[in-house]
Amino acid sequence: MSVESPDVLIASSAPIHDHPAASCLADAPTASVAHRFERIMGTRLLALFSPALFDEMMLPMVSASLVDTARIRDNPYGRARRTAASDQVAVLANGAHRREEMQRLVRLHRDIKGVTPEGIRYSGLNPEAWNWNLISIFFMHRGAFIALTGEQLDDTGDQAVWDRYRALTADLQMPGRARELPTSYPQLCAYYDHVAAEKLTHTEALDIVMAATLHPRRPAHMPAITAPLYSLLGPIFGHIAAILGFGIMHPRVRALVPMPWTRRHDIEFLVFSRVLRGAYRRLPRRITETPLARNRRQYERIVARYQGVGLVSFVPGATQTCGR
Repeated sequence: MSVESPDVLIASSAPIHDHPAASCLADAPTASVAHRFERIMGTRLLALFSPALFDEMMLPMVSASLVDTARIRDNPYGRARRTAASDQVAVLANGAHRREEMQRLVRLHRDIKGVTPEGIRYSGLNPEAWNWNLISIFFMHRGAFIALTGEQLDDTGDQAVWDRYRALTADLQMPGRARELPTSYPQLCAYYDHVAAEKLTHTEALDIVMAATLHPRRPAHMPAITAPLYSLLGPIFGHIAAILGFGIMHPRVRALVPMPWTRRHDIEFLVFSRVLRGAYRRLPRRITETPLARNRRQYERIVARYQGVGLVSFVPGATQTCGR
């Protein structure tokens, strides 16, 4: 998800927690599955599942666009850093900043044009590639949601989280019925299966990001003094991220990854996801949340508190908003 490829989650101007402040339910445990799904977008732990997004670059035209810009090869960590920053602004910032980010991303993607090694023309705004990246992002979020919460979504839950995601990305989706995302979750799964079976393949971009994940180099923005520590811990965290990301990936797509999946990996995924689930549930949210998500939640809590002082009516004897 970056300005170099059409794969950034763009949110509408609706707030992340859209319970009316006057309802006094901002932190109620009865929040819908869509709200719980949305909360995942603001957790730092989501980054550990990012290799699930590698299915994006298994589409040849996406791979070619990434390789041709050279940034994914020259500075993959810089790209990842920009991606994370863009996602936070696009999902969690206020309406004006989110719209500015959306416009910036669309504008920059217009400059991406070229030809794949197979001789197929591509562009950054190609509807198939654009929608494929949005779909990839959704399934990464869905897989991370299940791993971090332990919830198993039924048909209603799957449709609810897909509807919420489509609402959040509405301003980025292309106009025209032929370019629309599938509206139902079963249609989405059928489309994903079709693309996975007919169009995805092992690409150059996939090899680049695999090498950066499993054999990481010290990012340019990190001081040189951290090189020994990074050399020691980088491959460990890279392996954990690969297990978590590929563990939530579609099995047919995972088979294309140049890291054969074994029974040992299944066990590792179970262990790593259980540990993260415990951290997600038990650690204070100020630790697991990104700074912007934490700021947004604090803002909404303060607004709810102020609005809770108001009356439901100016008629004599009317009670306060929250019944106090």
